[in-house]
Amino acid sequence: MVKEVRTEDGSLTLFSEKFREPYHSVTAGALTEAVEKFCKPCRIRERAKSGEVNLLDVCFGLGYNTVAFINEALSENPKARLKIVSFEFDISVIEKSFKLDWKEFNRWKWVLREALKNRRCEKSVLVLSTENPQIQLKIYITEGRKFLKALSCRYENFADAVFHDPFSPKVNPELWTYEFFKGIRRMTKETGILATYSTSTAVRRALHMAGFGVREGVAVGRKSRSTVASPTFKTEEKLLEKFKLPTSVPFRDPTLSDSSELIKYRREGCIKLLSRSLPLEVLY
Repeated sequence: MVKEVRTEDGSLTLFSEKFREPYHSVTAGALTEAVEKFCKPCRIRERAKSGEVNLLDVCFGLGYNTVAFINEALSENPKARLKIVSFEFDISVIEKSFKLDWKEFNRWKWVLREALKNRRCEKSVLVLSTENPQIQLKIYITEGRKFLKALSCRYENFADAVFHDPFSPKVNPELWTYEFFKGIRRMTKETGILATYSTSTAVRRALHMAGFGVREGVAVGRKSRSTVASPTFKTEEKLLEKFKLPTSVPFRDPTLSDSSELIKYRREGCIKLLSRSLPLEVLY
């Protein structure tokens, strides 16, 4: 069950009763967040100049990140060719989003309209798709880890940009594990950039372990900076120092199938063990 929430920039988002969180930052603004925390750090306008940009949108949700990507890319280069791959476990959220006012992005509603009309199955997974010579969008209606295990092999070395936008690690740790990021890394080009709103040191360490260089991103709607990562980046020294602390232990999910409770319990146990064994000069 979801309800509408108005955000700081006047745009609407939805509130998930399951996760007890809104789909977007209320303080930053839903549409503002899509541009400032995802499109700009991933340099979408710059990449659009090359004529082709591929996006992996982790958790489609209301589709704001995808339509912001389309708008940014085609505003910079109207002839750019765009490919977008995403997944979302709750199709009703996509259907409800289509009925909301997207403000300046309403002009792109046809993309979602086409996707909702064009349905087929791939490997027993429902797929919504929009396909024309300029915009190709595929939304797999499935849980993220199932997508990774069953379908990510089709998209190895695919993404110029990754928008990592699940619910927070505290309620949805399944999509913030080292193993999940390792799978995302295989789908990311060597020059690709991943952006996420999370400021968690544990998340940043998981990205680093998975083969990304990690940097602080932007602060929009709050004091803390978001996270930007790329195989071509060098992880910032101040972050490497924080990775030495027990609290930086990342979430782990070796088989990409554990419950959220087990994933959190495993990390908490590791932190307790490390806190007992490390000397004070390392801890403090």
